[in-house]
Amino acid sequence: MPAEKITHEKIIHAVLDCAFIKSVGGTSLADIAGKLGIKKASLYNHYESREAMLDDTVHFCGEYLKKTTLIPSEMTATAQKYTAEAVLKGIVHRWIKINEKEPLLQIYSFIESEKYFSPEAAAISKESRAKILNQTIIALNSLIEAKKISPATKKTVSIHAEIFTNMLFSLLDKYIIEKKNYIRSNPQSGDGELFSALPFEPDFTRIDPLLEEFCKIL
Repeated sequence: MPAEKITHEKIIHAVLDCAFIKSVGGTSLADIAGKLGIKKASLYNHYESREAMLDDTVHFCGEYLKKTTLIPSEMTATAQKYTAEAVLKGIVHRWIKINEKEPLLQIYSFIESEKYFSPEAAAISKESRAKILNQTIIALNSLIEAKKISPATKKTVSIHAEIFTNMLFSLLDKYIIEKKNYIRSNPQSGDGELFSALPFEPDFTRIDPLLEEFCKIL
């Protein structure tokens, strides 16, 4: 049976998988090659250096994150149909579940760690958060128009959206830390399909009370 063709995208996914487990700085070319089942020297057939590989990974992550969304496309109809609490809980539950899957889990972790060292990663992180903030503003305005929350000034909506956005990223960070701690304690869990069978999911019983309290200030 012929060996599977190695592509830039497969190398990038290997970089993301290894970096998630060992950190970007702790990931070597040997780790990446081992993940792909090839010799380290073979990576130079695709990239001239480790730095070029990481730069391409950052670019890939940025393009992937541009395609992700927080709110449903039918936000106006959703706001009309459900309570504000149900809408906001639905948004948070959906967002965390999307981000816990491959490759978004690894992409988020990679960009958030690399933003301190790579200007492009920092720009991607900033753009991603700005997009989530803007979509949160859309969601809150839709709930105001549907008379599900009290009317507010543009400034107040922006403040509430920023609180909500910060909460989203804080919850995701906490979940990823828990997942990484589990993987460190059970290294065999990283074999095969990365983390697909980990024995836990986001604990929404801890998240939902925060959302309920947030809705009280709207």
